[in-house]
Amino acid sequence: MRAAVLRRAKGKLELEDRALPVPGHGEVLIRIRACGICHGDLMVQNGDFPFVRFPIVPGHEITGVVESVGAGVDHPKPGARVGVPWLFSACGHCKYCILGDEILCVAGQYVGMTRDGGYQEFMVARADYVLPLPDSLGFADAAPLMCAGLSVYSGLSHAGFRPGDKVAVVGLGGLGHLAVLFVRAMGGRVAVVSSTRGKEAQARELGAERFIYTGAGSAGEALGAWDGGADIILQVAPSLESANAAFPGLAPDGTFVLLAPVPVAVDHFALCLRRQRLMGSSSGSRKELRATLDLAAVHGIRPQLKCFPLSKADEALAELESTRPAGRMAVVMD
Repeated sequence: MRAAVLRRAKGKLELEDRALPVPGHGEVLIRIRACGICHGDLMVQNGDFPFVRFPIVPGHEITGVVESVGAGVDHPKPGARVGVPWLFSACGHCKYCILGDEILCVAGQYVGMTRDGGYQEFMVARADYVLPLPDSLGFADAAPLMCAGLSVYSGLSHAGFRPGDKVAVVGLGGLGHLAVLFVRAMGGRVAVVSSTRGKEAQARELGAERFIYTGAGSAGEALGAWDGGADIILQVAPSLESANAAFPGLAPDGTFVLLAPVPVAVDHFALCLRRQRLMGSSSGSRKELRATLDLAAVHGIRPQLKCFPLSKADEALAELESTRPAGRMAVVMD
């Protein structure tokens, strides 16, 4: 089988032929059909995660078909359409695992980082960590939901989202456009904050009721004028400037959610007096992924997508780093 491998940080992806992996006890072999290209893959390539085990096959937004199963596996069955989340496995017995928040387990293993991921034709996964795909979701459309869609849904959920809440999405790219779609599907109101004036038409088409161009004035003041401010601000753009510009537009009792790790500066006096919260969020649990997939299936959420063959995976990563794509990108197997 073919696999795209990173041998070291700062290196390029190299295609190589490998033997077909064999699933062990409790594992399944998956024939990969699509793998989303995430900003996290760039961070792996750039050496931003100290725990990555090189050489590694990147990719953690994976969909495919169960090819075979290892000993002790009764479900899923060969031929099942499945998705593979970022979390390969967790300990199963710490308080986070017991409470269904296994994504917080300190013993977690991660697909495309500590375990080979989706930039290959076949992979092994834990049978109890893969999820069935709704029939209405194609492999390529579902792949970005395994991380990007899940991150948006989980961030909103842990921020206490309720139908009718005003949500400001800061940045309208691959993650931001999914955020708008999910907020609308969940019954929320959306404002998009962007440093690119030309993205207003896209924001309106996706369902945003307001578009705030940061070059036209204070984004915080514009958000504050939106019926008292945003109940939730989702910072999806890896931009310190946009985060700091948007934060003053948070409503009292509101939550600012960092989906992109930037060192945002906050007004701590206002944070106390207005009972505001600043939280980080990354990916989510299997329960939240099930809800993410179901929501996408019911409401017709489909990412704007550009696809590449496995042989062009390195070029796709370079394009992701050098441009600001309006949608998601994915490797699709021949």
